Amino acid sequence: MLGNSWDTIIVGQGLAGTTLAWHLKWAGQKVLLLDACSTVTSSKIAAGLITPITGQRMVQSEGYDEYLSVAKPFYERIEQQTSRVFFHNRTALRLFKSNVESANWAKRISQPAYQSHLLIPQPNPLIEPRIADASGGGFAMNTAQLDVAAYLEASRLVLPCEQMELDWDSDVLFRGDGVTVGPHSAELIVSCEGFTATRNPHFSALSFNAAKGDILTVRFHLPVPPVSIHRGLWVAPTSDPEVFLVGSTYNWEKLDEVPEPSARSQIECKLKEFIHVPYTVLDHRAAVRPIIHKSMPLIGRHPTQDRLGYFNGLGSKGSLLAPWYANCLCDHLVGNLQIPNDVNIRSHV
Repeated sequence: MLGNSWDTIIVGQGLAGTTLAWHLKWAGQKVLLLDACSTVTSSKIAAGLITPITGQRMVQSEGYDEYLSVAKPFYERIEQQTSRVFFHNRTALRLFKSNVESANWAKRISQPAYQSHLLIPQPNPLIEPRIADASGGGFAMNTAQLDVAAYLEASRLVLPCEQMELDWDSDVLFRGDGVTVGPHSAELIVSCEGFTATRNPHFSALSFNAAKGDILTVRFHLPVPPVSIHRGLWVAPTSDPEVFLVGSTYNWEKLDEVPEPSARSQIECKLKEFIHVPYTVLDHRAAVRPIIHKSMPLIGRHPTQDRLGYFNGLGSKGSLLAPWYANCLCDHLVGNLQIPNDVNIRSHV
């Protein structure tokens, strides 16, 4: 095989593209990642929280146990192959901010499906009063967190990756036996472009429900335990014990990567409602979540162009969902296994 000949070219080295590349590599394929290498993307600024019980109604994330049973060994395998650590088992504290949330939890706490995710025994107090206000009640649960930026960086050092801003009209040529992209040729090209896929003419019929999210990076001036804390927003640890990520907002109208001063004010206002530790804001970033289909991914081959694949729409649960759906797409592309109809791109274009 020539140096610029590949089995599959993946466009986008975010969470979706990187995870698919690993699965295809393990399936024996020669894979090239093409990426614009933008400084800010939804994957690069993501907190990577993997949480089983979410929302004001305290519902269990659908399919959580099955998705986690694939995600955890997937990330741990890559940690071994890259000699890096970026997947962490965490404790998450859910602090109630209203009587409604407390009442919702009272309806669920005795159910075995919820009990299985709780920390046993529960901390008492949930968190030190000097750190945060837990007077409204709450609970501690077993969760996980992916350092997404570290995962992408470690993968980029192992997987073939080239910087390229792709123009689908001028750079991509489909032919009967494959596809040509600049100096490269392959049997298949897969779009894993996140929100920038809205500029891909082959998938213009897709309707996005994308949302911009602003995230702050803060340094606390007193020790805070390495747990994630949820109360109307989330506070997530990083590799630096003093530095945490705080977010996030949802803006469905202004879909760009420009941080909004009003969003920062909103986040800080909510943070100060329950966090008692003084802090300094180190950074403020924003990106657009590629939400498409009921907050679930869409995967598969283009309806009329078999040489073109698609993997997008991971949304806010991307760290949990990516390994399962990437494996499903890999099995389809390599072994022609069937894709579930509700996430098959051919059912939506």
